[in-house]
This record gives sequence, C-alpha cells and structure tokens, in this order.
Amino acid sequence: MGGIFNERPTKPRYTCTWDVDTVLRFLNSNEDNEKLSLKDLTLKVTMLIALSTACRSSEVSRLDMNYMVIDDDSIMFSVPTLTKGRRCGEPPIEIKIGKFRAEPKLDVVTCILEYINRTQDIRGNETVLLISHIKPHKQVRPCTVAKWLQQIMQMAGIDISTFKAHSTRSASTSKANKQGLSAPQIMKMAKWRSECTFKRFYNRTIEGVGENPANRFSDAVFHI
Repeated sequence: MGGIFNERPTKPRYTCTWDVDTVLRFLNSNEDNEKLSLKDLTLKVTMLIALSTACRSSEVSRLDMNYMVIDDDSIMFSVPTLTKGRRCGEPPIEIKIGKFRAEPKLDVVTCILEYINRTQDIRGNETVLLISHIKPHKQVRPCTVAKWLQQIMQMAGIDISTFKAHSTRSASTSKANKQGLSAPQIMKMAKWRSECTFKRFYNRTIEGVGENPANRFSDAVFHI
C-alpha cells in the first residue's frame, strides 16, 4: 500500500482558487434581503454561511435551530451528529457565525434571521435551518446545498466547470489567510487538525487580493 501511495500520492484538486470578492460583489449588488424571492434568499444565506464558516456542505445541511443560540453579535450552532471533522467520542462541533456590520447586505446573522422569519410559516415541524424553497419545504441533502452554492457561483461569474461547491472552503480560508489571519485561527474555524492540510490542500493563490489585517474570520473573508 505504501508503494502505491508513493506512486500515486494524494494531490490537491486545485492549484489556485476563485476570488471570494467576486461573489460578495454580486450578492451586494442584489436587492435587500426583505425584497429577495425565497429562492434567492435561500441561495444567498447558504453561500454566506459556507463562506463565513468554511463549513462543508454536509455540515451546512445539518444546522438545526434546536441547537442554535443567538446573541447580539453572533449565532452559534452545535452539530451533535457525527461529521467528517468530528471523530466518535469527541464533543459536538460548534459553528459560530459572527455579525458583519461593515456591509449590511453581507451580514450573515441578519440574513439568517430574515430567512428564519420568511420560512417559519412553511417549514411545519422541520427544525433544520435550511429547507427546500419549493414544495414540500423539507430538509435538504448536502448535494442540494452544493448545488445551491454552485448556482450562486455561476451567477457571479465563477467557472463552475473548474470549481466545485467544496471550493468555497479553499476560497474563504485562502482569503482569510491573505487578510492576515493566522493558520491556527483558520484551522480552528475550518475544523482542521493539521496545519499541513490547510497548506497543502486549501491555501491557494488568489489574483488581485492584498494583505490587510483582520481580527475575525468572517471580517477577513467579507472584507472587499
């Protein structure tokens, strides 16, 4: 097995990544949350969550309002089920989404609250955050979350024949790194145990992005 691995070592899918600012400018150019259709609001909140947390589609699809805590500056989700980033016997992972005050249209917390308000009368007993925007309004699978992410990427002008939905992780973490966040900060947010994982598979060159310091992951990612 070792010989096979040496002959065919695991390689990163991408040598570069797309610029998060391209998607952010697209989202910022759209209507306010209150004026968006349910479909557009659903796609927007999904993308903002993915970028601000560096979560996988499987983790985004499992966010549950029964395990949600809201305060003035953030929303915290606990994910009690096993995920790729959580081993058996470990405590539930916690996903914290910080408020972004600089650009109201890009504030994930505000967008989530508007989405919850908009879906409260159609979700029935569904407690998972993201539900289908068409009937029946039920919990969606990770593949649907991935499809929504790619729809936003395509609308923003990202080449989805090259970049898949999972590339939101490399795009957001690479942007955070370029904005001055340390590897330990990024690893904690993305639930990586090894710094080499970030450096080998996710930290990619982004054309046209400068190096300005930022204090929090979401601030760094959403700074345009």
